Amino acid sequence: MKILVIGPGGVGGYLAYKLKKCGNYVSVLGSGGEVKKLKIKDVDKIDEVDFDRLDGKYDVIFVTTKSYHLDDVIKILPKYLKEDSILVPILNGIGHFEKFKDFNYKKACIYILSNKENGIIHKKTPLFYLCVEDDERLREIFKNCDLKIKFSDNIDKDIWKKYLFIATFATLQSYYQKPTGWIMENKRDEAEKFIDEVIRIAKSFGVDLSGEKERVIKQALNIPYESKMSMQIDFENKNKTEVENITGFLAKNSDFIASFYYSLKNVQEAS
Repeated sequence: MKILVIGPGGVGGYLAYKLKKCGNYVSVLGSGGEVKKLKIKDVDKIDEVDFDRLDGKYDVIFVTTKSYHLDDVIKILPKYLKEDSILVPILNGIGHFEKFKDFNYKKACIYILSNKENGIIHKKTPLFYLCVEDDERLREIFKNCDLKIKFSDNIDKDIWKKYLFIATFATLQSYYQKPTGWIMENKRDEAEKFIDEVIRIAKSFGVDLSGEKERVIKQALNIPYESKMSMQIDFENKNKTEVENITGFLAKNSDFIASFYYSLKNVQEAS
């Protein structure tokens, strides 16, 4: 089977690298066109991979761009799709799935700490955990890969579980311009209220996260004090951000979260 990865950043670049290393035909497409080679730093190990040439239609397409690039990506997708191709969007948030409603797609989320720095994909910790909706062809392309994969029979809950953490701390970090450790030390009450609101909203979408609050708090307390999410880094650098997809979706259902969202939107528009 042929695989195309669109968006070779920290997530997509590392995923493409591993899929190629385990014997698949893998092409990569970035904002500047075809990507033929990437350098990878997997924790401390440096490696390089050559990808297969961009060629026609693909069996599986992973979309790993930032959410604000999705409209442009969706315009070009038909060029690479066969009638039975599978799309796998791997992005932060929930709201982006609506953009794929006219395609044959499988939902997914990923746990990884990886960034693109000076042209190198740097996966900073051993963590890699991909949750993806179960499918025989997806099992096939990952069968020889040394990756932790969960082929989920309850993908909506798995995605909301990740969203619970990332929405809370990406929003609060960006709002206060402080890392996770500072949030838990100085704004823990707000963090807990934010978590409660996301759990309430998830329930309105039919997803029960009632047992997840303590897990998220423990996770936040255990990660490095100075940990920053990509949305905070984008705000710091005055880049485009994913505030619409990460925070805006929740703001429609919570006055408490809306107050953070509109403040962040004002900051983004001012920059």
